Amino acid sequence: MQCHATEVTSYRRHAGVSESLVVGPGRVHNPVMTAEDELELLRQRMDNAQQLANMGDYDWHIPTDTNRWSDQLFRIYGYEPQSFNATYERFLSMIHPDDRERIQGIHQHSYATGEPYEMIERIVRPDGEERFLHSNGQVVMGPDGSPERMRGTCIDITEQYLAEREREATAVRLSEVALRRRQTVEINDNIVQGVTAAMYALELGDAEGCRSYLDTTLSAARSMMEADADLVRSEPAKLDQA
Repeated sequence: MQCHATEVTSYRRHAGVSESLVVGPGRVHNPVMTAEDELELLRQRMDNAQQLANMGDYDWHIPTDTNRWSDQLFRIYGYEPQSFNATYERFLSMIHPDDRERIQGIHQHSYATGEPYEMIERIVRPDGEERFLHSNGQVVMGPDGSPERMRGTCIDITEQYLAEREREATAVRLSEVALRRRQTVEINDNIVQGVTAAMYALELGDAEGCRSYLDTTLSAARSMMEADADLVRSEPAKLDQA
């Protein structure tokens, strides 16, 4: 009985080369990955994971102002991977102008204290689109105790951030609607009821009572118009005849 070797070809996509696994009588060839191959495979797996999470990482060497960004962090900022060295000045230029001073302050505090930081930063992509990132990092001190590296991660949370802001805006609008309703009740208490009471007093020939109701009502109306004075009270207004 003859046994023929069977060749199974597999492809290492990360390296762009093919390997043959030959199985035959008494021999099996197991391809051995080099350390460089394994490192490249790990890098690709990490990049895939970061793309799924829309997250990037950075490692800034402070003395030389060189910054290693992951491929996905470049994409988050709107650039091709590894297309430039993200110096601190270049990084700040991509932060929204209204946020730069705040971001610099957070970093400077971390440099001075060695404490980790966490923040929301707003960036502007080359096409003008604004994105919101949840970023965190820590400062690594050198042997002399001065800041040497700053490492951390950034997650693009734009969609979640905008959705939360919309929910908050909706809550504010609903609160304003409720406030206007309470103001309507307040106006009814202070003005409509007062005028009605004055009309009844007039019909009964009580001129003094009518005058008193009107004075009280007008006084209440003036109070409500002065600088939006507390239109909402915990108890309904009470109009007592003077």
